[in-house]
Amino acid sequence: MLSGYIVGFIKFLIPDRFLCKRRKDISGQIVLVTGAGSGLGRLLAIEFSELDAIVVLVDINKNGMNETKSLMNSLAKALVMIDVNRSSLILTEKLLNPGSRTFIYHCDISDRDRVYQVARDIKEQVGKVDILVNNAGNVSGKRFLEIPDEEIEKTVHVNALSHFWMGKAFLPDMMQSNKGHIVSIASLAGVSGLPNLTDYCASKFAAVGFMESLKLELDAQKKDGIKLTLVCPSLISTGLFEGTKPPLTVLMTPEYVASEIVNAVLEETDFVMLPRWMYIIILLKWTMPRRAVERFYANSGLLEFMDTFKGRATKNNSNQTQKM
Repeated sequence: MLSGYIVGFIKFLIPDRFLCKRRKDISGQIVLVTGAGSGLGRLLAIEFSELDAIVVLVDINKNGMNETKSLMNSLAKALVMIDVNRSSLILTEKLLNPGSRTFIYHCDISDRDRVYQVARDIKEQVGKVDILVNNAGNVSGKRFLEIPDEEIEKTVHVNALSHFWMGKAFLPDMMQSNKGHIVSIASLAGVSGLPNLTDYCASKFAAVGFMESLKLELDAQKKDGIKLTLVCPSLISTGLFEGTKPPLTVLMTPEYVASEIVNAVLEETDFVMLPRWMYIIILLKWTMPRRAVERFYANSGLLEFMDTFKGRATKNNSNQTQKM
């Protein structure tokens, strides 16, 4: 993804209005979003639905997914009412009831066998997935020696190993047709270590490495029709990092992040870091002496920002929709 990082840095320097961008049409395509029962995953599902995609919601939180589907219907009806008043819309069943093109699958993505079974069900009942969005995330927010072993395993399984299982389940169909798109919502913590996040950072570094290696494998096999998008956001106000005080940035709204991710998918962007000025921070980390980086961390407040971490209380042990 080095080329993607360079392109992303150039995009940071050059305003969007000066860049000519080709956006693909995903209407009618099947988009699968993990962690779709809340937060960022919910907003991504809504945005893809608004682009006339067939959306598959996957989460451990059944109630959350039902709420997502209900919200999609409510928003669509509100849009119809607005456009009818403007006399500019031809009503269709897809617009009136996007829920008819939305499918819910209950799945603990940390369970490999369950992932494979759900994948078979999706292919039989909905069809082959065109766009796979690995979004679900988990965080403990504790110091290394205070994290129970089972919490470490859960974080690694949800944040990293699930990408392997989902990829093995859906990539073969993409390989056969040389067409598809895999999106990984990783994290800034996947390119820079942070205190009280040893398990989280390790899992996110793994997700980043997985995508970089997979990209090279696809290139070597001439599968240029399969696109990969790696997204590394900083903190998002979804509640997952509730209580933290980020010293270098403000919490991004999930609406902004979802919009940026969908744009990256439509433009087939390899690598996205949010907020965009974080490219500079990571560039400094890679080029500055290690001692200088450590002093920067100590003086910036990064060593203490997780001390006030509370996290988000979840329903039904939901695979949380991260960010950092």
